[in-house]
Amino acid sequence: MKKYSYLIIAFATLFFWQKAITQGNWAIGIHMGENFTKLTGDADSEYRLGFTAGAHASHYLMENLVLRLEVNYERKGAERVLPSDPFAADVPTEIRLDYLTLPVLLRYSTSGKTRWTAGGGVAVSYLMNEMTLTEDIVFEQIDDFNRVDADLVFCGGFGYPVGKKMMVGFELRSIFGLVNVERNRGTAMQLGRNVAWGALVGLNYYL
Repeated sequence: MKKYSYLIIAFATLFFWQKAITQGNWAIGIHMGENFTKLTGDADSEYRLGFTAGAHASHYLMENLVLRLEVNYERKGAERVLPSDPFAADVPTEIRLDYLTLPVLLRYSTSGKTRWTAGGGVAVSYLMNEMTLTEDIVFEQIDDFNRVDADLVFCGGFGYPVGKKMMVGFELRSIFGLVNVERNRGTAMQLGRNVAWGALVGLNYYL
């Protein structure tokens, strides 16, 4: 059932991309930023610094209603401490999860020179790379992780024009994973889902 849900979201993403490209009143741009990410599972995890970089297309469905579609490369994961045992101290472990992500966002934009925006949507992600670091040892166990993820995305920010067709934007974003990152292997400890809080800067060009 989950696989069918992923396919529906993926096809919806492609459909909206096609709509944005074939109709007028749209803009394209690039964006990048940093985020703080962690996992919500049983382990004692802390936020780690990640990043987001990508491109976007924005289509104005109405004067103040914008459909934004993105293609991003995102690094998520967590700083994690394994459970202690009577004979060893806690071992710090870092988990890095690199995704190719396709968000579909619906945003409300105010009128005027400075445009304030707020909105949200969904994203489908494909796990490109995984790395686990324990002290001086590096493991790559990508087969132990789900290759497809899905997220809820919420965002808010503002844009300011720098010419007739250019606008610089700043945005705060929160991401809540809907799928456990680790495949179910019947273990007592689960890593849980991705959670991220981040800030992006971007540049829009209006066609």
